[in-house]
Amino acid sequence: MPKKQTYADLGDACATAHAMDVIGDRWSMVIARELMLGPRRFADLASAVVGITPAVLTSRLRALRDSGVVEQAQLDDLGQTRVYRLTEWGEGLEDVMRSLGRWAQRSPAFPVPEGSMTPDGVIVAMRTMAPYADLAEADDGPVRIAIELHDERRPAAGVRHYTLHWDEDRFELTEGADDAPGATVTGDSSAWADVVFAGAPIGAMGIEGDRRAVERVAAAYATIA
Repeated sequence: MPKKQTYADLGDACATAHAMDVIGDRWSMVIARELMLGPRRFADLASAVVGITPAVLTSRLRALRDSGVVEQAQLDDLGQTRVYRLTEWGEGLEDVMRSLGRWAQRSPAFPVPEGSMTPDGVIVAMRTMAPYADLAEADDGPVRIAIELHDERRPAAGVRHYTLHWDEDRFELTEGADDAPGATVTGDSSAWADVVFAGAPIGAMGIEGDRRAVERVAAAYATIA
């Protein structure tokens, strides 16, 4: 198979053209999205990136590694698990996703009818679209919520845990459990996406603790719909 011609091959010196050479295919940004919250095994990525084949995933990871976006590492566990993670330069794609996501939200073809989102995809989207000022200016105090999501399309993947801290000084949404949340939200990742991005009732989610805190988060995201 002949080598695919790049913008660099055509002599285009534009930085945007170079970016398209690096991440402009169908899969690379979606792979980067799934790595945005931390390292992932090949099997994790193969499951989360819907529609990709193992051969294509292998090819794209190799290309992203060669471009300096992704690197391989080993976790310090008993099995010395091999994982993929974003490099420091690759982590800068979160700013790109933030701008690209806000631009795409205004597309006449968005949202995708009956579309679904992975747990990591929803959390990255929340970080991307966060309406920082709206909650920070509220009078009800800071929010600290544990978010526990599963993907009904992939029940074997289990539950993923995240923590949201939101106050007047910071918005922090990270992977990992919170040992003392004010509220805990549980449920399907696509249902949670409907709550925060489509204004669906929060009744579709399981909520323990401060229900008002969850309502405030949903209301803040409703301002960007």
